[in-house]
Amino acid sequence: MNKVGVTFLVVFNIIIAQKSNIEKIDIDTKKNGITISIYSDIKIQTSQITGWYNSSTSWSYITIYNTGANMEALNKTFIDNGITEIEIIKLNESIQLGLRTVNPIEQFEFNGSSDLIITASLRYPVNQTLAYNEKKDENSKKYTNSLRLLLKKYRTALSLLSAIIVLSLIAD
Repeated sequence: MNKVGVTFLVVFNIIIAQKSNIEKIDIDTKKNGITISIYSDIKIQTSQITGWYNSSTSWSYITIYNTGANMEALNKTFIDNGITEIEIIKLNESIQLGLRTVNPIEQFEFNGSSDLIITASLRYPVNQTLAYNEKKDENSKKYTNSLRLLLKKYRTALSLLSAIIVLSLIAD
């Protein structure tokens, strides 16, 4: 192989393997899981990211390959409800984000929402989300029933008060 070919391969590898730098991470807990926005200086491909959950320790891990990070900024990441601990580890060629969660994680999904932001969606098990919605519906029904009972109890008083107000308006 000649010098031009070798030079081309070296330059091509440098361009292709350009290392991104993660500048900030935002974590937002939702009813059905956790959304993590990862901000970098250059576009991160979804193929550079993997995620898995360790059920014996309740830790979820996201590894972003061929990436560096501003560790000082990342260590200031706000921990949202449902997350008990966060750990950010800088490895030779990657960054690993560890989250210990109250609820188990069943699924990981990574999407590029813009050129500089990648979104990681960590989803809770569907049966847990359904149980949450059922409990919410049950609480809503209890509130509605309490309101109905209260209105029924004071219906006569409200009718009497309304009649007095109408009579006083007519009398004026």
